[in-house]
Amino acid sequence: MRLPAPILAGMARLAQTAGLTDLQIEILATVRTFVDKEIVPYATELEHKDAFPDAIVDGMKQLGLFGLTIDEQYGGLGESLLTYALVVEEIARGWMSISGVINTHFIVAYLISQHGTDDQKQRLLPQMATGDLRGAFSMSEPECGSDVAAIKTRARPDGAEFVLTGQKMWLTNGARAGLVATLVRDELGAESVYRNMTTFLIEKEPGFGETRPD
Repeated sequence: MRLPAPILAGMARLAQTAGLTDLQIEILATVRTFVDKEIVPYATELEHKDAFPDAIVDGMKQLGLFGLTIDEQYGGLGESLLTYALVVEEIARGWMSISGVINTHFIVAYLISQHGTDDQKQRLLPQMATGDLRGAFSMSEPECGSDVAAIKTRARPDGAEFVLTGQKMWLTNGARAGLVATLVRDELGAESVYRNMTTFLIEKEPGFGETRPD
């Protein structure tokens, strides 16, 4: 079978990425082999069945890809954003949908790594590094997609806590995530609509929940 020209071009570009360390080259070679053996042969069938790729995700967990950018002190590989981008490019070459599974997890792990409390880092990142705790990022709503200025979900102070009210949808990893970073309006009085927003970390049991009655 002859690969399409765009795929061949992408592989050539990856092979010519300059300045990679020996470890980066080894990681990419391992991921490339995994994609060729465990993703490419099954992607079309799974896509047509609209089936979740459990075996592929388990394979990515075993490779440590869910902890690729998480610091080593939390059990991750501590790799750079460049390594991450190249790994995702390889995964997307095999099946674009798989890249969404790892990307949304990465967003949440990165938010915690950069802005989380020490307790959140110590408690959540080790589980995220192994992939046992999956992350999802909730932004879209029924009446808005990527236009965050139109978000209607709100956070209302209630003593020392906040109550979130609203609707979210189109949530990649939502069913299998145990941790959902949810973007809402906080109405704290900033001049810009974008500064009147907060991301809350919501912990839940993985699986499909039930709609709360009105």
